[in-house]
Amino acid sequence: MNMRIILLIFLFLFVVDYAFTQDGKPISGVVKDAVTGESLPYAQIALTGTTMGSVTNEDGIFRLKIPDTGFPDARYPDAGSTDSLNISFLGFRTKRVPVSSLDTGILMIFLTPVSLDLREVVIVALTPQEVLHRAVDSISVNYGVDSVILTAFIRTQKTVNNKLAEYTEAIVQNLKTGYSYYKPNESGIRHQGSNIPFLHKGRVTSDTNLVNLLGEVGASAQCLGCNFVRDIAEFPYETMLDERDHKHYILKMEELINPEGGKIYRIMFDQNDRTSKTLYQGEILIDSRDFAILQITYKPSFKAYDAYEKKKYQSTWFLNSEPGWIQEMPLGETTVTYSKRDIYWSLSTIRQQYWVTYIHPQNRQRISYGYKNEVVVTDVTRDPQLIRAFKGDKSIGVNQRWDEVVGETDEVFWENFNYLPIEEKLRKELDRLEK
Repeated sequence: MNMRIILLIFLFLFVVDYAFTQDGKPISGVVKDAVTGESLPYAQIALTGTTMGSVTNEDGIFRLKIPDTGFPDARYPDAGSTDSLNISFLGFRTKRVPVSSLDTGILMIFLTPVSLDLREVVIVALTPQEVLHRAVDSISVNYGVDSVILTAFIRTQKTVNNKLAEYTEAIVQNLKTGYSYYKPNESGIRHQGSNIPFLHKGRVTSDTNLVNLLGEVGASAQCLGCNFVRDIAEFPYETMLDERDHKHYILKMEELINPEGGKIYRIMFDQNDRTSKTLYQGEILIDSRDFAILQITYKPSFKAYDAYEKKKYQSTWFLNSEPGWIQEMPLGETTVTYSKRDIYWSLSTIRQQYWVTYIHPQNRQRISYGYKNEVVVTDVTRDPQLIRAFKGDKSIGVNQRWDEVVGETDEVFWENFNYLPIEEKLRKELDRLEK
């Protein structure tokens, strides 16, 4: 293993206010496929008896700080039961590792793949539309109607013409107002009242010249709470869960065997040839036992290309100190995952990676802009006392650059913190940027 990666994964995790200052046991490891030996990116790590969780990075590396047994915190009422780590990855058998067997070295964890042979599965009894309908009906039961505070690590990378222009890390607390039912015409009110962020810590490294090239497109940090709006369990309308849009899609479904028991409904979707909308293609995975959403992956449908071409000249952009830039159709995808923490399912990760090309019609210049965003929910609390005391600001990041948002970097804090370990290829880009 590369020595730089070994050094990186020894840096340990702190989570929001209380856990930042408390003793605990830092655990680091690598999750791999037991058959091929390949690393498993974004494998789920859960600490039993708490609402704490983690994921692996693109190199399969994770880090998590385990609170001491008997941890006296309302967020962890069963802290005495933090007896194991559960490591899971779709299509693999979940592995449970006793905490008592862990040390502060680097764990090597191998997961065994499970065959998802469709020939072994009974014929599908429900239609895709019925499964999606049941998933929406089950949202409040699965995710909870009470307000919840998510603590998340956010990493954002921006590239210009394939060069890293800006790299940001932040620890953000985000208040959601619960998952109760609402009508489509109430979406605006729900958006206004939910996803209120509080920035705990942040740091940014930028190439000023490249960032300035982005002009109005990429220089803004965007609102921090917007990172959490892609939670389709909270906002199902105008997503694949919205029954009003099912007529615009082609839906296909398979039943997969869930290694944890029961089945997984895998619904594949793409916009049909009749619609003139610019919609998406992708897949959504739903647990058959409680109709909880496990994962959704989506990207712009290529069937939307013609519709996009007709309207792309209606909006222009200000880049490289010039007006009049035209945006080509964005390429890339978004993946949102959920995991069960205590009695409720919770948002676990959001990953976005997009590439956009801008062309200036007059001088035929081109600028390629890449955007990669990772959100990892490290802790969840529904404690009423903490929710009443929460002080967030929905305007954080709106019309601000990242360096304006994070201010002076707290070097002491970041020397002891790097929640999602940096993969080797990103480290090389950062080394280049910092020279």
